[in-house]
Amino acid sequence: MKEKGNGEEHEIVLEEHDVEKDLGVYVDNDLSFKEHVSRSTAKANKVVGIIRRTFDFLTEDLLHKTLCSDVEDVQRRATKLLASIRDKPYPERLATLKLPSLEFRRKRGDMIDLWKYIHGVYDTDRPHFDIGNSRDTRGNSLKIYKHRCRLNLRSNSFSHRVINDWNGLPESVVTAPTVNCFKNRLDKYWENHPSLYNPQCAS
Repeated sequence: MKEKGNGEEHEIVLEEHDVEKDLGVYVDNDLSFKEHVSRSTAKANKVVGIIRRTFDFLTEDLLHKTLCSDVEDVQRRATKLLASIRDKPYPERLATLKLPSLEFRRKRGDMIDLWKYIHGVYDTDRPHFDIGNSRDTRGNSLKIYKHRCRLNLRSNSFSHRVINDWNGLPESVVTAPTVNCFKNRLDKYWENHPSLYNPQCAS
């Protein structure tokens, strides 16, 4: 490229870059936005690491306001990349894309893991669950008794946080014969779950 100045002609060499940052968004030379998503994810993971090293334990309130919201921010920013929906509220963007919130996906993942523990798919490091000892006899036959927790750390552990969601599932879901069948029945039962497109940590 040549530029004229003071009556003289100067040659300017333009450098080629694979990624450029424009208005806070990293744009790849193929417009895939992979670099932006990668950087956003790395930033979120860094925040998670800092939180993990800083706090000896997290209360439920603090967990939602820091860890969950920071991780959810990655997806929130990613959905804003689409010009046609970027001005819509986050829950509306998720619903338009039929993209479940990360909070919902964590709940769903917990239920799948719990089904595998209860039905013997996982046979190592199995948490202890008091199955069938719940005082509330309504709902499914595989309800788990929920012990009281004196520490917030315990209440956020896998073996405790999954109980309410599991106990709220119907018999046909928890007794599904295969994991794929369980996923299909769970998705059907949770198709109108409050956090599907409206995560509580984002409100």
